[in-house]
Amino acid sequence: MITETTTAADTMTVEELRTQTRLLAGELPGTLRRITLKAGGISVDVEWETAPATAPAPTPAAALATAPAGAQPAPAPPAAAPADPDRPAGLVQVTAPLVGTFYQASSPGGEPFVQVGDIVEPGHQLAIIEAMKLLNSITADVRGRVHAVHPQDGEVVEYAQPLFDLVPVD
Repeated sequence: MITETTTAADTMTVEELRTQTRLLAGELPGTLRRITLKAGGISVDVEWETAPATAPAPTPAAALATAPAGAQPAPAPPAAAPADPDRPAGLVQVTAPLVGTFYQASSPGGEPFVQVGDIVEPGHQLAIIEAMKLLNSITADVRGRVHAVHPQDGEVVEYAQPLFDLVPVD
């Protein structure tokens, strides 16, 4: 005999989960790449594409995906820094791809992934954003010098909030 304990969240039907996921997908930036749904314990895992060199890198998803029919993502907002005389020409701004807690190192008190003045390559890890107990790597999209780090370690960041300013280098 198998006994199951269910919570109110576990009683959500698959159709209700799909409906809520479609609504979420319609609010995402860029092109939707993958959505994973899990009915037991309710879990939604989302991955989307962003425009190269002007938007944050997509976060990797850990599970196999099934995309619901009819998901229409919203267009991605521009991520380039606004014109400012104090900013170097060609500045690329890395923004938060999701809401969560910003960490500059892989562990408390650890060496930061990058510091102002460091040269980074595309794919180089800049930080981590923790959201719902998942660690999401924030990576560079361009080769550049770190010009500024905006949030403090452990600070909660919002979607599209500036995280880093990179000055492209050849």
